[in-house]
Amino acid sequence: ANAPRAGTTAGAAMGGKAREQPEGCKTVFVRNLPYEATEDQIEDAFRACGKIVDGGVRVARNHVNGQSKGFAYVQFKNEESALTAVEKAAKPFGLVVLKRPVFVDYEEGVAKG
Repeated sequence: ANAPRAGTTAGAAMGGKAREQPEGCKTVFVRNLPYEATEDQIEDAFRACGKIVDGGVRVARNHVNGQSKGFAYVQFKNEESALTAVEKAAKPFGLVVLKRPVFVDYEEGVAKG
């Protein structure tokens, strides 16, 4: 029951393939982030994929203690950059933050899991 969803980069790394990009999607969901990763470090890792909007890296944090929850959203200026990020992360060790490979999927405004 805990198998990666078809089309996610975890699924792609296990022999699947990246799923179709939703029309107009410029934001990606990033998981498996180290808890100590900062917005700047995440932006540095994703900058190679394309232009990120100002304030476009949003790390999910515990509202009580501010601790990262290990996932974030990255908003690009265009759809092509989001596609590049998902495709690059689908390769083994394609996108790495603080020496940890991260999983990337398109953000569709629906809860994960």
